[in-house]
Amino acid sequence: LTSSHFPALCHLMSCLGTTSSSRCIAKQDESSANGLDDLNAIQYEFKLWNLIIRPPRATYDESDLGPAEFVAGGVRATRRDVKLRTQRGVLLSCSFFSPSQDKKAEIQRFPVVVYLHGNSSSRLEACNLVGALISQRMALFCFDAAGCGQSEGEYVSLGWHERDDLAAVISFLRRLPTCGQIGLWGRSMGAATALMHSGRDSDLGALCLDSSFASLRQLVEELAQSKDFPWPLPVPSWLVGAVLAIIRVRVKALADFDIEDLVPLHHARRSSAPAIFLHGRRDSFIQLRHSQQLYDAYSGSKEFIMVEGDHNSARGGQVVGHIINFFKRCLRPELHTLMVPTLLSDPQFAVPSLDGVPFRVPVRAQHTSTDLAKKDKKKTSFVLKACRQTEILPRCSSGARNQLTFHNTVVREARLCGTAGGA
Repeated sequence: LTSSHFPALCHLMSCLGTTSSSRCIAKQDESSANGLDDLNAIQYEFKLWNLIIRPPRATYDESDLGPAEFVAGGVRATRRDVKLRTQRGVLLSCSFFSPSQDKKAEIQRFPVVVYLHGNSSSRLEACNLVGALISQRMALFCFDAAGCGQSEGEYVSLGWHERDDLAAVISFLRRLPTCGQIGLWGRSMGAATALMHSGRDSDLGALCLDSSFASLRQLVEELAQSKDFPWPLPVPSWLVGAVLAIIRVRVKALADFDIEDLVPLHHARRSSAPAIFLHGRRDSFIQLRHSQQLYDAYSGSKEFIMVEGDHNSARGGQVVGHIINFFKRCLRPELHTLMVPTLLSDPQFAVPSLDGVPFRVPVRAQHTSTDLAKKDKKKTSFVLKACRQTEILPRCSSGARNQLTFHNTVVREARLCGTAGGA
């Protein structure tokens, strides 16, 4: 222990209630010339937990997301912005980039890659992936995590609450008739979120986990002693426990989660979807060993890629192309079957309920008379004849069309016979 450490120690102990504030102030006055003053100690503590739960909020305009309709790689596509309310009551700002449906053809399901950004970023981070995914006939869904970008919320939780928000997003997507298999692409906080959700969702098709941490406690310990960040001074190892105690209490009070519970490494052992682990070789924020630990513990098929750059470096075109090919192999967009005609997905389309027969099914009745032998009474019957079936639904499969026609004909015939002959 040196005199330069004493002010920070006094302030930390006072926050824990083990030293009176007046005694700390007196000691700080004595040693301020040789070390940190009280303001620096407060800034140190403030920076460390804000790094976890209140990083700078990214700001942008919705026009930065690009046009509502565009063409990528010869594929026409649209962007639709939506607002989703999570179970926590937080409103998320989302964007859905998807290949356009041909209104004269049948609905096609496209694989969807959900992109999860880092803790001080936004959905804008995913925009450089739109063209590459759309050109391979895969959709992209991205959203601002709670407390980020244009979404509601005051604090982030580095994956703890975000995994439940992700579950709400996936539930929304799976209710869409155009949604095929879903893959997750997360970076930093987003990668931890994807990993912690994947252990409870066995239907996921693939994961890309870029620069996730293995344990939040391990990460905080490393950051507290790091020389690569503008702390007043690295925390000595004997003081890390006190720092973590303060951070744990403060984070629990403000963001309602325990940093000791945030361990993606435990979830890696329960995940089975094919996964790519990605990490920058010169990442000094989340060190390379975190991804190596996760890769070693992961129970599904896996691949590890070490790239040049640090934590915030842009991933090059070759790396992005490799990951998109990985999603293409796992999600298999070419195998997604054609579904019901596009007309049925239009909320403006409705089949009238008259006798259960759509208006556009032409029907005619032919009247015949039969003179029964040895009887003066004549019986009139109506024989229903269906005209040649026209396509009321473009390119509808013959099986579906025949089933619809047969059902409606039986209903109509029963009603006509009952009226005419009492049968």
